[in-house]
Amino acid sequence: MQVKLRGLYRHRKKLADGTIRYYWTMRGVGPLKPLAGDELLPFGPGTPAFMRAYNEAIAAPARARVAGTFQEIITGYQKSAAWAKLGTRTKSDYSRAIVIIEKKWATAPLDVIEDPKIRRGLLDWRDDMATTSPRQADAIFAVLRIIIEWGRDRGILAHNHATRPKKVYRADRSEKLWLPPDIAAIREVAPPALLLAFELALGTGQRKADLLRLPWTAYDGKRLRFRQGKRKRLVDMPVTQALRRVLDAAPKKATTILSHKDLPWTINDKGQAIYFDHLWRKAVLAAGRDGLHFHDIRGTTCTQLAEAGATPSEIAAMLGWTVSTVNRMLDTYQAMTAKLSDSAVAKLEARA
Repeated sequence: MQVKLRGLYRHRKKLADGTIRYYWTMRGVGPLKPLAGDELLPFGPGTPAFMRAYNEAIAAPARARVAGTFQEIITGYQKSAAWAKLGTRTKSDYSRAIVIIEKKWATAPLDVIEDPKIRRGLLDWRDDMATTSPRQADAIFAVLRIIIEWGRDRGILAHNHATRPKKVYRADRSEKLWLPPDIAAIREVAPPALLLAFELALGTGQRKADLLRLPWTAYDGKRLRFRQGKRKRLVDMPVTQALRRVLDAAPKKATTILSHKDLPWTINDKGQAIYFDHLWRKAVLAAGRDGLHFHDIRGTTCTQLAEAGATPSEIAAMLGWTVSTVNRMLDTYQAMTAKLSDSAVAKLEARA
């Protein structure tokens, strides 16, 4: 079956020797000619060489519009190895942010993105978004910074004028630690499947999404070894005696350590475990701990390790984090613990 190609016209020409030749032109482009390397191949509708020339003619105007604009960097980033390494949830979040970024900045010439004066424009744009959602504004701006940095790293840009902005949104969760009374309360009411999730989170400090996907093959009876989903970091950590007792006693009827009715928890394409979150919320309310999040367990684990004398580097190595992540966690959570203030005063008095 032949399909009529849009914008393509055939022209008939009779040569001096009486031979009839046909030529093709494309509206807005002109005559179609074989691409480099295809000159000796048959050239006419239906041949591979002709279709390559036709597709190139269609794509050329779009590439011309993109070249020299910020869209060139956005497109390049989404085709890069850095993009390919991102987790499914992260790609989904970044893609939504990129749609908004493209709407505002895609057609901006690269010399405009290079101009130091653009920083004020970038921040004003973010602040305008922040009037509706400060948290989302920060997230979108973070993706913009990553894209610009990718272009700078490859020499397309010389500067990144979106670096190190002060965030608009800052959640103060410094008092949101799972303290001993909170831990005892959730252990009292949580059903076995959720209690196992809590103990695994408390003993590892890992993200909920990684824990819900964690297979039994990652546990050898002494250590947990797996690769994190978001940053693809390899975690190889010993298991505490308390967590080992919990894991060894847990039923192994599913492929994953955490399960519900002997099946892995359902996680959608956005990385959300909606039913798990629903049941977890019910358990937290039953424990009388409204306001504490599952995510706060990570800060609790980090703080407990620091109070035990572990350095930020040791905590980072154990939990598969970066040292900067550890320091950020400690800055958020640790200052509110009474143990640190007690220790500080004891050291002061010992010196007197």
